[in-house]
Amino acid sequence: MLGDQSLDADKRSVAKFFDALTDDYAAAIQRCFPRYQEMLWALLDYLPRDRTFNSILELGCGTGTLSLLLHQAFPTALLRLVDVSGESLDVCRSRIELNGSTFFDQMDFRDLAFEESSFDLIVSSISIHHLDSSEKQSLFRRVHGWLKKGGVFSFADQCAGASADLSVRHVENWKELTFSAGSSNEEWEMWMQHQTEHDHHDTLANQLVWLNDAGFTGVDCTWRYLLWSVFQARK
Repeated sequence: MLGDQSLDADKRSVAKFFDALTDDYAAAIQRCFPRYQEMLWALLDYLPRDRTFNSILELGCGTGTLSLLLHQAFPTALLRLVDVSGESLDVCRSRIELNGSTFFDQMDFRDLAFEESSFDLIVSSISIHHLDSSEKQSLFRRVHGWLKKGGVFSFADQCAGASADLSVRHVENWKELTFSAGSSNEEWEMWMQHQTEHDHHDTLANQLVWLNDAGFTGVDCTWRYLLWSVFQARK
């Protein structure tokens, strides 16, 4: 029971952090996440060209940067957008032209449940690292079940280096790029505190193994820069 209470407190804390950040989130992303747009390009550009995506789930939509790209690329698709932050969902909702096939859910990934074979495409951008190793593996198995045969799971996220010294170098280079983009020490410390309290970085290699173990095929990394990698896996 105590563990459940701790988990609920963590969910509320993550939601509160992103609720407070919502007003400046788009600008903060540009300052603090180098090559962010290039990362999203890779996430979408490497999708198979012989597939039609009529039903899409986005895990951790935030204020809707990726959501908007999905809506533009697949304007007739059913789009289900999930985030733990109600404030972020409100901003996301305001950015997308609603057409009766876009749905918003304020939920934590750990609480999600969908019917088997519900989606053609499941995506996420810089969100899954909020889950620890076992929770990631559980999510990967559930995502595999939620996808239709031939469906695709494509996500971008932060990864640990294969060794401690590589992880340190990633963060050092990240900090240098962030400050050169106009970030302040206060802003950097805010991200580092959030990372210490809520982020769980697993290696690229481990996550590729977990995706294979979940039943996916064609598992690959289609793009990587510093901490950030784009994964793709197919059912």
